[in-house]
Amino acid sequence: MNIVEIIDFLETTTLSITFSPKGLKYLSSKGNQGTKLVDLKSFRQREDWIADLVISETAKFLETGKHSMPLDFSDFTEFQQKVFNNVSKIRPGYLTTYKGIAELLGKPGAAQAVGNAIAKNPVAYFLPTHRVLPQKGIGICKRGAGHLREKLLLLEGHDLTQLRGNYTCTRKKCCME
Repeated sequence: MNIVEIIDFLETTTLSITFSPKGLKYLSSKGNQGTKLVDLKSFRQREDWIADLVISETAKFLETGKHSMPLDFSDFTEFQQKVFNNVSKIRPGYLTTYKGIAELLGKPGAAQAVGNAIAKNPVAYFLPTHRVLPQKGIGICKRGAGHLREKLLLLEGHDLTQLRGNYTCTRKKCCME
């Protein structure tokens, strides 16, 4: 996958990133909360090893559903880190629910807490939270995290009509009527 295909898929020309000595701490295609902005339009391979790493791992992830990017979740609670660890083990093409992750953690009543942890995913697609769905299905989204989730699910071969619940996403600026 080349840089133009990445820009088209992510629908952005800028990635905001933060690295620590342990790995990637933050990645977003929206906003600029990271310590470094990567301009995908002017990217030249081998000029910036950090940008090169993020872009090459992004291409790898979009092609295979896997990556080798070290991730740093040290700023999160032990529970959130356990959620992230379990989510990171979900193979491409497979899905689970918030309740499924809660049960794996031995906390079957903690589905909402799992959902709250997943909502705090700091590293976008590198933590494949798109593979964890609410039991009621996914809402209909046309932009934002829900839209990227849908694109990633389609890329992994899922039929969105089968995954949709009977509701429309109600987040501001995200509803598709």
